[in-house]
Amino acid sequence: MHKGLFYLTMLSTMVVGCSANGQSHFSEPNKEDEVGLIKEDVSIEFLCLTDSKYKVELDRMIDGFKKVEPHVTVNLINPPAAGNYNVLEKIVMSGFFKEDYPDIVQCYPDNVVKYIDRGYALNLDAYLNNADYGLKDEKSDYIDSFLNEGANYSVEGTYSLPFCKSTELMYYNADKLLNLDLSTIDSSINNGKPLDEEYLDDLTWEELFHKLCPAIKTYNENQSEENKIYDDKIDDKGTPGIFTYDSDENFFITLAEQYGYGYTSYDKNLGKGSIDFNNQNMINLIKSFAQAKDNGYLQTKGSYGNYVSDLFIQRKSLFTVSSTAGLSYNYDSNNKMTIGVAKIPHPEGKGYLAINQGPSVCILDHKDDNRSLASFLFWKHITNKENSSSWAINTGYLGIRHSAYSSAEYLAALNPKDINDLYAKAVSDNLKKIAEVSANTFNTAVFKGSSNARTNVGMLMTNCLKSTDLDNEINDLFLEAAQDCESYL
Repeated sequence: MHKGLFYLTMLSTMVVGCSANGQSHFSEPNKEDEVGLIKEDVSIEFLCLTDSKYKVELDRMIDGFKKVEPHVTVNLINPPAAGNYNVLEKIVMSGFFKEDYPDIVQCYPDNVVKYIDRGYALNLDAYLNNADYGLKDEKSDYIDSFLNEGANYSVEGTYSLPFCKSTELMYYNADKLLNLDLSTIDSSINNGKPLDEEYLDDLTWEELFHKLCPAIKTYNENQSEENKIYDDKIDDKGTPGIFTYDSDENFFITLAEQYGYGYTSYDKNLGKGSIDFNNQNMINLIKSFAQAKDNGYLQTKGSYGNYVSDLFIQRKSLFTVSSTAGLSYNYDSNNKMTIGVAKIPHPEGKGYLAINQGPSVCILDHKDDNRSLASFLFWKHITNKENSSSWAINTGYLGIRHSAYSSAEYLAALNPKDINDLYAKAVSDNLKKIAEVSANTFNTAVFKGSSNARTNVGMLMTNCLKSTDLDNEINDLFLEAAQDCESYL
């Protein structure tokens, strides 16, 4: 009897497993369940700003993630004409009221503060430290300042993760500056030798504004119109300026950090931010930069009233400091030049240091373990060695892992195929310098009022550079800015 039941069962199975044409359709284990940590179908949304160049990279990484986690569908949400990250913040904040918000959002630290305050930002410590799927031995491969930024909030935990990080570099007109001999004007410049890459890569602010710019200005004034190395004619916005800086905010904050004079800080014991920039050292320093502007050596976007990349492209300046992700804005294919790439200047007697900038990502809590884990695993995938390296090569953002700079693809990108392509050479030099400086970036404290402080010091820098009374007005401008910042704490 038992044998009869066995054979009936086998026969039934065989009948069910055969089609009309006699082919076998025995069910097999779902291969998707053999890979990946997520075993149930789940969809997550990634809200971000991407242009066509970045989207190609993201789509490629999303396709790759599907192979690793086949049960996860990642939907890339790129709002039309979103414009900036504050617009993304508005989309997220309004979505909280409707329970319609993304799983992952591109953001700056000041955006994350608001998500934390609303209770929607996920503390990622448990994911980062998980023994099975966390960073484990990989953590040391992530650049410290990028990873640490996510834990630099007023509450314990990690609430954002690095992705589109960048810093600032100094770009210069190599056609005009390299091999320029200024020894007859000032024999101390580069020890009396013509300018070279090594000298320009290690400039101090003091050398730049007390020696190099005065000598360049004198040299230019002594040249015929056709031999001038930059256009020094005054236009409707004023004197162009030999050295330009794209961001007044970054300029002020970087100077405060480099010199150690203070910008802002956060006291965890008091649970409150502090406004530190209104001090005599910082006031005197900015006065010296305002004097450099009056001498025709310096312009910023704020003081000039327009993008200083335009000045650089039009040969009205010789140096410009801007984001490593914005190299293309300093190059005009219709007015070509050889672009030199160097570190930004530093204080005399102090080492190189540049600001850590560019958006990170924040994972928002939907009270769904699968969505949260899927979001974390997606971030981990798009920042693995291969993807971090490819992202850096193809977007201009920094690789956020040390190993990204040693990949075969990255090393190959350092040598352009066409040595006569000036822009390709600039991109290659940019990648080389990024690899060199990526670990020497700094973060600033994030707290209630820190966003307003950043905006305020940008306006303060602009107003100081435009001041006509350096001895008195700048003191008042500092006091007013500090008082306004403190009102937001």
